[in-house]
Amino acid sequence: MTEQKPKPFSSEKNKLIITKIIVIYSAFFLVLKISAIIQGGWVAANLLVALPIVLLGLLGYYFLKTNTTNWVYAIGSIVIISAMRFYEQELTVWLHNFVS
Repeated sequence: MTEQKPKPFSSEKNKLIITKIIVIYSAFFLVLKISAIIQGGWVAANLLVALPIVLLGLLGYYFLKTNTTNWVYAIGSIVIISAMRFYEQELTVWLHNFVS
């Protein structure tokens, strides 16, 4: 009668779901940046802002294909994506001024 509930950070299924969400979000973010460029946005700055998130997506895709997910990637990706989204506008302007 005393069932042990699995701990959320020990479940392989949770790591797999988070990795899939990161890969899908990375693809969506790349499409978003390409559409911003098509609508007249700064090319170099938008591509450079998208680069870390796209690299995380590619790494996640590799992890999904080799079936090797880990919490370091999942938590690190969440932190990096959150920071990139929070500072995206300032970073885009800074990169545009730096590249130009």
